[in-house]
Amino acid sequence: MIRIQRSAALAGGRGWFTGRDLEATPVPIGGEGNLAHRRPHRPSDLAAARREVAATTGTDPTTWHLLHQVHGRDVAVVDAEVPPGKELRGVDAAVTAVPGRVLGVQAADCVPVLLSGPRAVGVAHAGRAGVLGGVIAAVVEALRALAGPGPLQAVLGPAIGGCCYEVPATLRDAAGEVVPGIGSRTTWGTPSLDLPAAVRRQLAGLGVEVLGPSAPCTYGDPTYFSHRRDPGSGRQLGLVVRDAHGEVAA
Repeated sequence: MIRIQRSAALAGGRGWFTGRDLEATPVPIGGEGNLAHRRPHRPSDLAAARREVAATTGTDPTTWHLLHQVHGRDVAVVDAEVPPGKELRGVDAAVTAVPGRVLGVQAADCVPVLLSGPRAVGVAHAGRAGVLGGVIAAVVEALRALAGPGPLQAVLGPAIGGCCYEVPATLRDAAGEVVPGIGSRTTWGTPSLDLPAAVRRQLAGLGVEVLGPSAPCTYGDPTYFSHRRDPGSGRQLGLVVRDAHGEVAA
């Protein structure tokens, strides 16, 4: 069974993050619990995994809006004219004010972000390029335009931490010139980037309340997919949906 590893009650919406299925029989292609159709997968297994997540979350997988992510900063706006279930191509963030529309972000080391405001919700895929390129500022701006006055909240899903995201010192230093404080060191003492910490700071600087503690590091926690640990295995999902009338479900 696909596990919902984390759930969140946001102001006006609900959110979930999936994880790997460590108890399943290993499959010859992809990984147990993979939810991304853009990774190696078997269609029947992928469909079954998505149905399990949908049953747990009370959503319809055929209507999820997933992103075709390109490590950029563009944001899609899902309104009533966008057909339910349409893949949002060439974007790394999306927002919607339509109740019941589920937005999804796929990740396996990059930071999946779920956002919510008084009358809208959003998602963002924040990898190194996105964090440096401004995807967080872009999605917050788009969300404010839909949500109107009022507080915004965000939840960060599992992502590789500064403990494990090893990079050359030149890359760490260059990234630090663009996003101060993003540089870190691994637990074994080499240069690294701390994407979750950088995203938290960016959100806080934009006036967004980040809920909950830091999520687990995908590289070090086998209950999550990690591109660095196992490049071909798959992706987990972050899902968010605006509730009718902006009410938080129990």
